Amino acid sequence: MALLKRGSKGQAVKDLQYKLKKVLNRSISIDGDYGPTTEGMVILFQRLYNLTADGIAGNYTQAKLKQVYDAIFRYNSGLLHFGKRRFVVFVDAGHGGIDESGDYVTPGKRAYHEGSGLHERGHYYEGYENRMIAEAFIEKCTEEGIMCIRTYHPYKDISLSERTEIVRSWLRRGYYGFMLSFHSNAISSRNSAEKLNATRGLMVFSTRGNNYSDIIATQHFENIKTIVGADNWRFREEKSADGDVDYEVNFQVLRETDLQEFPWFGAVLEEWGFHTSKTDAEFIVNPQNRGKRVAAALQTTKWVKKNLTNILTGKA
Repeated sequence: MALLKRGSKGQAVKDLQYKLKKVLNRSISIDGDYGPTTEGMVILFQRLYNLTADGIAGNYTQAKLKQVYDAIFRYNSGLLHFGKRRFVVFVDAGHGGIDESGDYVTPGKRAYHEGSGLHERGHYYEGYENRMIAEAFIEKCTEEGIMCIRTYHPYKDISLSERTEIVRSWLRRGYYGFMLSFHSNAISSRNSAEKLNATRGLMVFSTRGNNYSDIIATQHFENIKTIVGADNWRFREEKSADGDVDYEVNFQVLRETDLQEFPWFGAVLEEWGFHTSKTDAEFIVNPQNRGKRVAAALQTTKWVKKNLTNILTGKA
């Protein structure tokens, strides 16, 4: 092992930072730059495991870190595992919740457009729409014999941490597949009425870095574009250096599920239009467009299942 210390740079430092972040459960940038924060994390780890606390990641420190990381994240008790890998889709229904009286209570995840029917007298509720789509998608998957696991509550807006732990807990048991998180987008209401209505279109997101999620996101984007029709909507692509159409972001629901420990898994998030646009809000709730949205999600799911199964069986 190469000795790593203050001033070191590169992939070996990134690997070190990732393991420190996971083992210590602390916030640290995975940037490949061994600066004072990384040094401090190394010292903390060394103190916890009775190593010389000099902030230098030498052979003993790196070996111990690998041992601890593997014990926690790589090797699971046989009691956790069902002894068989199974394909599953984790279905996440974005943001927004309803109280016991049936009233939509989540601020911000809504819009009002006078003169539109939408969900309730001109009101658009993101959490309600997301659940409708998620449930319709699950029904289609069930018809195809594809197992789904809901990460969302039937009506409450549960935390992102609770959702991501659901995903991780099943992956540790030998499941593989992907997560599809249904959302609609928004811009600030401080914008002009003209800009609010003009800001429209689809965006697909994955977490940062190049991995399997990028491949799924690109496939999903193209499936939606084909089913909806390339001339019928705006399809927003990130003009980034990696050449992918998906936007790479640090959303919690993505970064806490799309992990190195689960290379047979990917997570993508779709922002199906901007509900702050009256035109897009009406587009979103249109029954035909809802059907197309579900059809695209199912098509992506079938593609992922076939692709991952081939990879795991050595046929790819």
